[in-house]
Amino acid sequence: MAQHSPMNVGNLQAEAAAFDHRITERVAAGFIPDLRRAVRCDHFYKSFWRDPLFIRLYLGRIVDAYLDLLARHVGPGCRILDVGCGAGYVSLELARAGHHVTAIDISAANIDVARRMLAENPFTQGFGSLDYRLQPFHEAEGDFDVVLFSMSLHHMPDVPAVVERAWTLLPPGGWLLCHEPCHERFAAKDAAQVALIRTLLAATGHWHDPAEPPAAAGDPEFLAYVRAVQAEYVHERDINEPEGQSPHDLEADGAEMIAAITSRFRIAEERNGHSFIYRLLGGIRGDEATVERLARVIDVYDRMAVEHFGLSPNHFTLIGRKDQAIT
Repeated sequence: MAQHSPMNVGNLQAEAAAFDHRITERVAAGFIPDLRRAVRCDHFYKSFWRDPLFIRLYLGRIVDAYLDLLARHVGPGCRILDVGCGAGYVSLELARAGHHVTAIDISAANIDVARRMLAENPFTQGFGSLDYRLQPFHEAEGDFDVVLFSMSLHHMPDVPAVVERAWTLLPPGGWLLCHEPCHERFAAKDAAQVALIRTLLAATGHWHDPAEPPAAAGDPEFLAYVRAVQAEYVHERDINEPEGQSPHDLEADGAEMIAAITSRFRIAEERNGHSFIYRLLGGIRGDEATVERLARVIDVYDRMAVEHFGLSPNHFTLIGRKDQAIT
């Protein structure tokens, strides 16, 4: 077996503390991290987590992609290691689909919430198995068919070493599955689409903060707003937010993650994710019927524009195969 340098795991304590605080605050505000039992939560002012419909349109499609890719390339009843599972909502759906999931995270508060959601799970028909563990990835052991990084790989300070570790955990023929951000692709042309939609929503009273887009439609104001929107999406935080969601947020961009993955895994399939709705749907305001109509139209536009009209995807999903034994 080849010898490798120790993995740089970064400041795990600070990273865990950030996510402990985040989930504790959200749950206290009424958040239920279960895709099938989610409720309206006004704690979220611009995030898809605000409404069960938005969750289905965004995160539900991501989970559907996982299940489709697993069915197409791996098969039923997969043994899956979900790395950085957070509050466990993706792991729960995979287990509900009959897979056998070991889900790990460094946040004790998230693991506690995930275990509670599992204990309360009423959807047991066809359930595989699910074990939540408080554990960092470099300590993970077990027999797996798939290692999953669902919005967690970009938090890793040493992506090549993490991918190498995933490779060693898998047998020949094992799979790496991931959905991760590629914010470096989000250009001014993409931000302009978001700026226009938000400005129109604000002008008709359907945006959460009508003062956010420029009141004047002059060139300098709108150009400045487009640049602000681009920065918001690239850095994944509002302008007035001093820092990201955790100390190790966005440690790697999409190109770096894909390069590390392709150095060890043969990509069997790659799909583009959404461009912008994850930071837009939750900001829509109005009566329930109007909000639903607007959300569905914007969702269709996002997906069709990425697929056919040149809008840049902000995330990617891929599945890769380990073709050879360790050398």
